[in-house]
Amino acid sequence: MLKGKIETRTWSTKYRGAVLICASKKGYTCAEVDIICGRCKIDEVLRSQDLLKGKAIAVGELVDCRPMTKEDEDACYVKYQEGLFCHVYKYVVEIEPFDWKGSQGWKTLTQGQIKQITFKKPHLFNGF
Repeated sequence: MLKGKIETRTWSTKYRGAVLICASKKGYTCAEVDIICGRCKIDEVLRSQDLLKGKAIAVGELVDCRPMTKEDEDACYVKYQEGLFCHVYKYVVEIEPFDWKGSQGWKTLTQGQIKQITFKKPHLFNGF
């Protein structure tokens, strides 16, 4: 997502706005990384995932959610499948990773959680 990837999900959302992006606590296999990010990213993802498991890693603004089309494959790094949705973000900015516990889904951040967000470099993000 930091490089313009469109995120794919099996569910749609009407939510638009600031999102804290977190890495799963469970790691991915080579086959899963190939599906999610493409073969060219396998080594990079597998090397970094142990450092990032269960961490908040970025923030972004969710600006659209729509059904995936065949034309989205390159931007999603996923082969088209009926029933997938494109979650489109802009202003995705890397942050200093911090521990995050929770499950997938939308949650409102506390002021304490927001204070943990430290940007790695200047940004255009204007959320939270």
